[in-house]
Amino acid sequence: MFKNALLLLNGNMDQEIIQKNIEWTAGILSTHIEHLVIKQTQYKGHTESICREWGSMYELIIIMGGDGTVHEGVNGIAELDNPPQLGILPAGTCNDMSRSLSIPQHLKRAANTLMNGTTRYIDIGKINDRYFTNFCGIGLIADTSENINKEWKGMLGKVSYFISALQTINNTRSFPFKLRVDGKEIEDKAVMVLIANGNFIGTNQLPFHQISLDDGQCDAFIVSQGGASLLRDYLNAKNPLKWDPDQTDIKHYQGTTMELQTSAPMKADTDGEIYLETPVSVSSVPEKIPFLVSLK
Repeated sequence: MFKNALLLLNGNMDQEIIQKNIEWTAGILSTHIEHLVIKQTQYKGHTESICREWGSMYELIIIMGGDGTVHEGVNGIAELDNPPQLGILPAGTCNDMSRSLSIPQHLKRAANTLMNGTTRYIDIGKINDRYFTNFCGIGLIADTSENINKEWKGMLGKVSYFISALQTINNTRSFPFKLRVDGKEIEDKAVMVLIANGNFIGTNQLPFHQISLDDGQCDAFIVSQGGASLLRDYLNAKNPLKWDPDQTDIKHYQGTTMELQTSAPMKADTDGEIYLETPVSVSSVPEKIPFLVSLK
């Protein structure tokens, strides 16, 4: 039983959907929380400011929204001395972080899972002076996020991500980069550099079994021009794509600190949000935030 909790709702959702989501979940939450406060965000960045200013007042913060809303919440509480527990009720486009935490995608089931689950301290990534939970990346991953049709996103949800990704892959070009991983320098060309903490992108599970949310490591994947066809197969795969560790078109590096440079500034995608540019310094912050997860 939680003494108090704050439920934050992404105010960008349609009001009818918000009301329906509250009806589905509030009854479940209130049976496990003595004092539940429900607040709707009003603008971009509002989730972050609320979590930073009010986070220490609550035992638990529950975010009902997508990866971008979770991204804001994590950046709001990451610097708190005693961060509250964090729960995710997936209500966004892809909800990749909740998938990485094995949270059901149906809201009623998700609420029951959180309230009857357990607490797990997971790593989060730090990129310059910001934080991310699931991934950061440049090239194809950033172009896909930026090219999503906003109207399609509202109507088609995750399908809009797949459409944007497939369109972007067909027009992608490689770029030169330098990546330093724990002091070791890699210089090459790629269509995408992805640094992962979670293991889902665009609702698809990444075919790399090395990724763990609590190993204190970041996983960097360098995708060359030839690897673009593999990404297309990955997006179209009905079953999990098998990963060949000897595949030369996608290279994997693991480390606690990484520095990424490009010849010209490139936009960096962090959890689907684009507001940073290269060069960037990335590190893993071990077991930083306690998340509510399933008992399984």
